[in-house]
Amino acid sequence: MTGTVQLIVSTTPVDRKIMSRMQPSSPSVAVVYADAFGNLTSLQDWRPLSRSQQWMSKLTTRYEVDLSDHRRTARLESSPLPSRGDAYFFQSTVDVGFRVADPATVVRRNVTDALTVVYGYLTDEFRPVTRRYEIQDADRAEAEINQMFWQPRRLEEGIEIYLCRTRLLPDPAAQGHLRALQEAQRAGTLGAAQHEVAVVGSFQGQQLADMAQQARLAAEARERQALAGEPVDVRSLLREHLARHPDQTEYAVELLERHEQALLAKQDIDDNRSIELIRYMMDQELIQAADVEALRSQVLGRVQHIAAPTAAQLPSASWDEPLPVTSEPVVLVSSRAAPADTDPGSARPAADPAVAIPVYLMIDESAGDQGYIAALNTALGELPAELAAYPEVIRAVRLSVLGYAGDVALRMPLSLITTGTFVPRLATRAGSRLGPVFEYLQHRIPGDVQQLKSQPPRVGRPILHILCAAPPGDEPAWEIPFRQLLDRGTFPYAPNVVACGAGAAPADVIRRIAPPPAEGWMAGPGLPLADAARRYISYVRDSIISVSRAHISGSADLLVGAPDGFDAVGDPQ
Repeated sequence: MTGTVQLIVSTTPVDRKIMSRMQPSSPSVAVVYADAFGNLTSLQDWRPLSRSQQWMSKLTTRYEVDLSDHRRTARLESSPLPSRGDAYFFQSTVDVGFRVADPATVVRRNVTDALTVVYGYLTDEFRPVTRRYEIQDADRAEAEINQMFWQPRRLEEGIEIYLCRTRLLPDPAAQGHLRALQEAQRAGTLGAAQHEVAVVGSFQGQQLADMAQQARLAAEARERQALAGEPVDVRSLLREHLARHPDQTEYAVELLERHEQALLAKQDIDDNRSIELIRYMMDQELIQAADVEALRSQVLGRVQHIAAPTAAQLPSASWDEPLPVTSEPVVLVSSRAAPADTDPGSARPAADPAVAIPVYLMIDESAGDQGYIAALNTALGELPAELAAYPEVIRAVRLSVLGYAGDVALRMPLSLITTGTFVPRLATRAGSRLGPVFEYLQHRIPGDVQQLKSQPPRVGRPILHILCAAPPGDEPAWEIPFRQLLDRGTFPYAPNVVACGAGAAPADVIRRIAPPPAEGWMAGPGLPLADAARRYISYVRDSIISVSRAHISGSADLLVGAPDGFDAVGDPQ
């Protein structure tokens, strides 16, 4: 606010000379006279005093007061108007019109600058109003102030305010605050809208995923139904593989050729054994020349049956029936005696082709040693051909290979072993948890057993071989599903467990997985992990042969030695 408005435009003494003449005044000026005692007389008439009035009166001073309208626009910067709480201020622009309403009062109050009086009055009137409003309510405060001056206001200084229009805005600090609030509100509104879109998209995506999962499960169920009862051999597996991967025909043909070559090689071995047997019997005069032709037909028929075994057509047995006497005694118990005989030419017990023994080989894939996985893959690839050297064993054993890390991966489903059985390769994976292993087996074993009974053989109790190579990450939570798996009161499919450890596997974990009367074994501390893997697969081979023979013969006196280079894990001292 700059400049001044002088309302008293002149002050002159009254001349009492007889010949003097008082100057006239303009219509916009009021003349006020004062006597020697300070009494004021206001003359609204523009005419000056006559000579007689001038000479006879006691008036001593003549004042001229401006009566014209004054209009000013200014910003109240020296006294900013506060908002509620006095934290922020309003920028105020005032358009004010005023005039003199009482000239005598103006003279008496000696109002030299009207602007000081008017703006001081307006500031005092505006301040209580703006303090009732938040800084963002400038429009409401402005409306109330303008409503206050709808009618003219007369001041005690003799001035009348006939016009007052005020415009209020937040000051720069408040404007920054309000902009921040608005941006936050916009961001919140935008975030809410984006969240709603994301929720709808997620819900729709989940619906599509559920539909895809349902379709996949239905397709898998139809596939299992269509393949129910189909033999699981190399040719059927290759057909399924080519149906899914037609671009791998060359690889599949190579596998089939290797399979057929292995079958031919095995047939040659069996034929040579049969010839040697006939020669021996002839040398010992156990058969005559006339018997050779009939015996030859029987032996060749036996060889062909071994080369292409078929499932025995015997009545199925219910799992709820009492298990064979061999099911309970056939537990792999540590023995310091020599390991079980694995010579293919040794005497074999009388075979019972109606026995089917499910054997699950669970391998830890979480060890980071690549030599360990490579050694396992090499040994597992040779295992079917080694087991095929024992015809009565491969007719009785159904082998499944699984890998575990953070979860369980089915590498080979429960299958009949032949010379050309293909074992998929293991792969290094992160994590090591035992809980999913035992939960998976609780769901897997019943279905496998029911399928075996439908073929139908007599099913022996399953055997679980498990190799641990790393500490389990779900210690000790894995013990709950493990106890449930072995509780034969609630889970009639409970397997016999054979546990071995290598590498970083804790001995205490192996001890808890294989409680007495079975024992667990740990690889010696100086044994490399790859060597331990190879020796473990050899031990599994010998164990499968020995246990299968015990099931077939009904023997209850089986003892299997520890793996080469492994030490028994007994009760802690």
